[in-house]
Amino acid sequence: MEVYLSENAFIGLLVSTIEVYQRECFGILLGHRESERTLVDFVVPYQSAKRKFQEVHMDWQRGQRVEEAVHAASRWELVGDYHSHPMYGEKRGTTRLSNVDLDDFRDGGTSILVAINDGHRRQRWGYVKGGLIAGSINGYLIRLAAYHKNGNAVLRVPLVCPYAVGFTAKTKGPTPVEVRPE
Repeated sequence: MEVYLSENAFIGLLVSTIEVYQRECFGILLGHRESERTLVDFVVPYQSAKRKFQEVHMDWQRGQRVEEAVHAASRWELVGDYHSHPMYGEKRGTTRLSNVDLDDFRDGGTSILVAINDGHRRQRWGYVKGGLIAGSINGYLIRLAAYHKNGNAVLRVPLVCPYAVGFTAKTKGPTPVEVRPE
C-alpha cells in the first residue's frame, strides 16, 4: 500500500496546518482507492473542528453531513482523514500516532499525520527513511507520514508526492505501528 499526494493535496495539507499552527488541524482526504494505493487529490479542512494545542475534536454528525455531500456532489471518494501534531513550547510535534489516534482509526482507513515545528534552517523537500516526506517552508519544519488500517494492524505506509519531491527513489516500505488489542 502506498499513498500518493497530488499537488492540490500537498498544498492543502501545508496551508491548513500552517494556518492554525500551535493548534491541531483536522480534515478529510478526497481521491480514489486502488488495490495497492490510495490517490489523494484534495484535502478539505473542517472549519468547525474544536482545536487545542494537543487535540482536535470534531462533531461527527457534521462529519456525516460532509461525507454524504461528497458522495452526492462529486466523483471523489472519502479516502481518509488528516490532522497535525504541532510543536507546543519545547515539546516537538511528531508523526507518531497517539493512543487516541489509534482508537479513532477506521477499518480500511487512511490517515495522514503532519508534524509541524519551528525551524531555523531551510530544508529541501525529500523522502525520509520509513516512507515519510520532510521539508521546510516559511520557517516551519514539516514532516508528513501516512498510515493505513487493515484489520487490527495499523501500518505506516510510504507517502509519495512527486510535486514536492520530484521523481527520486522512494524509501523502504511499511513500518508496523503498535495497536492495542480491542
